[in-house]
Amino acid sequence: MTSRGKALVDSLWYVIPLAITVLVNAVVRPFMASELNGEVVRKGASVRGSDTYWVFDAVTRSEHPWQTRFLETSDGALALVTLAVIAVLFVWRSFGRKGR
Repeated sequence: MTSRGKALVDSLWYVIPLAITVLVNAVVRPFMASELNGEVVRKGASVRGSDTYWVFDAVTRSEHPWQTRFLETSDGALALVTLAVIAVLFVWRSFGRKGR
């Protein structure tokens, strides 16, 4: 594999988790919340936008505990977890190459 191809593969290790999180926050979570009749909550108003999450009534929370817990977690928290995963991947890939 050429060095250019290797660099592309290396960058995908970091871009793919970021793209997945963006897709989940922009498309999947709003769709899930609308299906469960969640009430959107937006906090803050910065240059990057607001932090979004949804709240649900007690009945919906008891019927769909995993889904509502996922949706009650803010977009910012999911982004932070994604950055942590990317950091771990970076360290793992960096130290994993030392022996090659």
